[in-house]
Amino acid sequence: MNEQKDFEEAAKQEHSQDNNALIFQIIDTLEQTADLQLLEISFGEGKHLPFLFERVEGIHYYGTDTSEDMVKKAILANNLKVKQGNARFLKAKRDGILDFKNDFFDHCFTENTLYFWKNPIPYFMEIKRVLKPGGKFTLSFTEKDFGENLPWTQLDFTFYDVKEVQKIFQRTGFTNITAKKITDEIINENGEWVKNSYVMMSGQK
Repeated sequence: MNEQKDFEEAAKQEHSQDNNALIFQIIDTLEQTADLQLLEISFGEGKHLPFLFERVEGIHYYGTDTSEDMVKKAILANNLKVKQGNARFLKAKRDGILDFKNDFFDHCFTENTLYFWKNPIPYFMEIKRVLKPGGKFTLSFTEKDFGENLPWTQLDFTFYDVKEVQKIFQRTGFTNITAKKITDEIINENGEWVKNSYVMMSGQK
């Protein structure tokens, strides 16, 4: 039993590292505009934030996370940016509700969160509400045919294929929808390294 738990924890750690790889890909797509208002949903451990602040100058970053502990750690780790008014970290509200006014952000991004949204439509609608006209929402996720076979995704995960996610973007009024596949390696249920294909999909308000 302990060996199984150790494997699951190791696999989850690898998944966390893959989150960072995905975030770096997203950051590289961000617009280099003055006073960029950026929202990240579920920033997790936030190890990517120093890279983000270095990569995009003049950014105003807002991060939400369901874990109050993660929020506290992020504030401590990025105290200077918080004091300068360039970063805010907030505990996420239930059901994807965002405590921001309409038309506030230039860009919103999130990675590996879609699986936990029991009904994605309200989440997408809320994100669209807080985006400025022309603002962009970028979502990265593992496709259904691979994700369902990962050892730590047997409970409380709902996976989607590319067409299903495209339909969600369309149903919630996003336009100029694009999708890019990203391939890397991850541990499978047998403890073996296998190639995994992620999707980074974006839509515009």
